[in-house]
Amino acid sequence: MSSLTELFQFLDSPNPSARHLALQNLLGHTPKSSPNRHIFVPSSFAPTGPSTANGAAGHGGGLLPEKRKVGQEDDEIKVKALMDLMELCRDQAAIAHDALSALINLSDTLAVARHLIDTDFLVWIVSYTSYTTSPLSPLTSMLLSNLTSHTSLISSLTTLTIPIVPLPKSKHYPPYYLPASASSSSTIHPDFRDPTYGPVNAEVAQEEEHDIEAIRALVQAFEDGASEGVKEGKGKRKGECHFLASVFANISMAPATRQLLLVPRPPFPQPSSAEPSEDDEPLLSKIVVYTEHPDTIRRGGAMGCIKNCAMDRGSMGWLLASEHDRVRLPSDPSRKVKGVDVLPWVLSPLMGPEEYDEDEMEKLPATLQFLPPTKERERDTVLRMMCIEILLLLSTTFTGREALRNRGAYYVVRELHKVEKDQQIINSIERLVGLLQRDEGRDTQQDHVEELVKVAPKEEEEEEDLGEMDVVEV
Repeated sequence: MSSLTELFQFLDSPNPSARHLALQNLLGHTPKSSPNRHIFVPSSFAPTGPSTANGAAGHGGGLLPEKRKVGQEDDEIKVKALMDLMELCRDQAAIAHDALSALINLSDTLAVARHLIDTDFLVWIVSYTSYTTSPLSPLTSMLLSNLTSHTSLISSLTTLTIPIVPLPKSKHYPPYYLPASASSSSTIHPDFRDPTYGPVNAEVAQEEEHDIEAIRALVQAFEDGASEGVKEGKGKRKGECHFLASVFANISMAPATRQLLLVPRPPFPQPSSAEPSEDDEPLLSKIVVYTEHPDTIRRGGAMGCIKNCAMDRGSMGWLLASEHDRVRLPSDPSRKVKGVDVLPWVLSPLMGPEEYDEDEMEKLPATLQFLPPTKERERDTVLRMMCIEILLLLSTTFTGREALRNRGAYYVVRELHKVEKDQQIINSIERLVGLLQRDEGRDTQQDHVEELVKVAPKEEEEEEDLGEMDVVEV
């Protein structure tokens, strides 16, 4: 035991070989199954904050730390080790990989995770994850997923902003740079010029640094991670960042933070303060499109976001709005904006190669009509069940039931019912069918969502003329 803790002193050694060797010997003791894992885990009373000059932990947290003597010295050693691991995340790629792996394993416990939400570290980890040349962004995505699995820590990320330098005329991707992403394992933007050392790069119209919401930067990284060629190392960025889907699902669980995904925003990297336009759309719109992505984590997180938002009656309008609908913005009822239109993304995973009658086909969303005979149904039982649960949640209002009826949801679950083997899913389908097929009385018809408004064809033409998860261990 003592021999393991003695390795802590080498984590901040000036010799990279010593740092890496110590880390390699400690990494195997960080998984939950390890009997020696407790050497890293401070007590729940351990103060958070930066270390002092003599190596002791600061007094940024804890309950009356000056009165707690028993175990205080052990806590200070453990917190110092965690701070060193956080610093090693910016080290050479091999060292950073092991440091991130250690923190991923340890962050499933709140006693450790609360020490990792230091603002400077969060700014770095979000910037690093978001920047395109970061080869370890899949690992930093996992770490963010674990941190947001602790409900009490979510606000630390959702209120965070990170610095960004727009480079609008740059021919490189992306046309911006995240200066806080600096790390030995990533590179700076080739067109960025640090104004501290000289004039800015006028050729790419380099702008002044300003802050942007961390959540918007992560959604952009998530979207770019699914672009063509990324998996083969030839796309827009070096990491796919699938685990960011779990981050968004965690954020959408709480009503207070769920709204971050539902508020229309200008295209990234424009600031949120930019003039509103017809191109603005909720962040959720960029997430729901992955319900049939090959990666289970990505599509599961996308479904989780939809399900969590469907639990909120106030979000119903956003979720149901089709291409012909608009939703009144709660903060500005005079403004009608694009919704998310989740139905195609929820129904498609439930569909297989079956054929529909012509009149049934016409009711389905346009993207689900005439699917190829090679179309496969979602194989994961949990995810199929989640899709049915989303439809059940949407059926809790008359507005939702009418949307499902008018867009062919019944026909989809009818065909699923014919081939489904899981009894729980079968029972849920039958419950859903009961809601969709029942007669609506005056009392049930009054249960509607007023935020959803139909756009008349004439009005639509006028508008056009004037120009919408679990912790991880490695």
